[in-house]
Amino acid sequence: MKRIRVPLGKRGYSIEVEDGLIDKAGERIARVAPGGKVFLITDRNVARRYAARVERSLRKSGFHVCRAVLPAGETQKSLATMTRLWNSLARHGIDRSDMIVALGGGVVGDAAGFAAAGWQRGIDLIQVPTTVVAQVDSSVGGKTGINLEAGKNLVGAFHQPRLVLIDPLTLRTLPRREFCSGLGEVVKYGMIRDPRFFAWLEKNAGFIMNGEPETMARIAARCCRLKSEYVAADERDMTGRRAHLNYGHTFGHAVETATGYGTYLHGEAVALGMVAASRLSVDRGWMTDEERRRLLDLLKRFKLPLTGVEQTWQALVSLVSRDKKREGGRARIVLTRGIGTASLVTPVGRPLLRRGFQEICSPRR
Repeated sequence: MKRIRVPLGKRGYSIEVEDGLIDKAGERIARVAPGGKVFLITDRNVARRYAARVERSLRKSGFHVCRAVLPAGETQKSLATMTRLWNSLARHGIDRSDMIVALGGGVVGDAAGFAAAGWQRGIDLIQVPTTVVAQVDSSVGGKTGINLEAGKNLVGAFHQPRLVLIDPLTLRTLPRREFCSGLGEVVKYGMIRDPRFFAWLEKNAGFIMNGEPETMARIAARCCRLKSEYVAADERDMTGRRAHLNYGHTFGHAVETATGYGTYLHGEAVALGMVAASRLSVDRGWMTDEERRRLLDLLKRFKLPLTGVEQTWQALVSLVSRDKKREGGRARIVLTRGIGTASLVTPVGRPLLRRGFQEICSPRR
């Protein structure tokens, strides 16, 4: 087992990475939050494969379990979903001594996390991520949220979990497109912080695409360790350091919003955002053409999109003005100074945004 600690004092928690943790969830959760009720939140796809196994483990460890099953998809990150979840929590008598367990991908984790943050001003949350995106990124760090028509993740809260349990074997049942999408977030970590990790991804791309559990466990542990360092240094994204984790996201979130949530999976949109951002880094002289080629080649090997967004650059630029990462009314983007070093750039004017979006929009647009 690999264990990573997120050092946040009394609110610190462990991330455990181990094959078969799905069937050991109850005993691991009992170590940090013994007894009481568990409200399990998952989606229909995950429920069919793993909900009964997690419930069985929880009951074996003495928990009373209630379950809410959401439809799958980004559209579930909504105010309507929150209302349904909070009403269900009330019906089941969930109080501040109980907990929510999020079993699923990034959508379930974000929605369940926000439900936990809001219910009775905050109850305990356990994350059990089952997708690449969630295992390497979204389950760690305490950011929860829902989408509005105006933009992605505009409403949310910081609410750290008590524990994160990662079972790499769950990735075997992921649809191919979802698996590849998650690799966009993996590449991000190499680009912003760890050139050796980026080179390791290049060397081991074949093993990664085969989804070998040992390889995926190593990836999850490395990404979570890197993220834990950012979270410990800047938990609430106040100094700009944690903002480096948003590499590719300002462009990517605009793409997700403009095309309708679900047209592009999150990791696919992040990949497009990295393509746009890397163009600006080259233009500034911060990245060589060869480094950019390495990025694009790796994204291509992971079956991630590089261009073809069927939107006008004008429509995409207008969405950046609503992005939650703005500060003082000014747009901010993260650019890399070569592979492995990131910088937060602000203010970002319309010409720069135009240049980035033109790189990823369909030529006929």
